[in-house]
Amino acid sequence: MAAVRYAGDVKEGQRGAQERWTVDGIEDSPHGPMARVEREDGLTFDVPLHVLPEGVREGDVLGVLDGPDGVTVERLPAETRARREEAQRRLEALNSTPGAGEEIDL
Repeated sequence: MAAVRYAGDVKEGQRGAQERWTVDGIEDSPHGPMARVEREDGLTFDVPLHVLPEGVREGDVLGVLDGPDGVTVERLPAETRARREEAQRRLEALNSTPGAGEEIDL
C-alpha cells in the first residue's frame, strides 16, 4: 500500500502506536483523486484516495498502523465527531458577542 511511505516513525513490519491523520481536503488531480492529509506532527502530503478507506471525506480522522501485513488505515468516526463538535464550539464562541466585562474562553 502506498500509505506505508507516509507512516511517521513506525518502521516497516514493526507494530507501533496507531498514528492519527486528518483528511484536510480531497481534490481531483491528473493522477486521479487525491487526499491531502495531515499527520499529528503537522506534516501534510497527498495520498491517492483509493488507498484510504471507502467513504473518506474532508475532516475525517484516520488511524494508521503499520503491521506485519502492511499498513492498515481506518476511519475513526467517534474521534472525528468529537473534533467536529469541538471545532463548532470554538466557532460559536468566536461568533458570539461577549457581554460587558466578559472574556471569550477558547
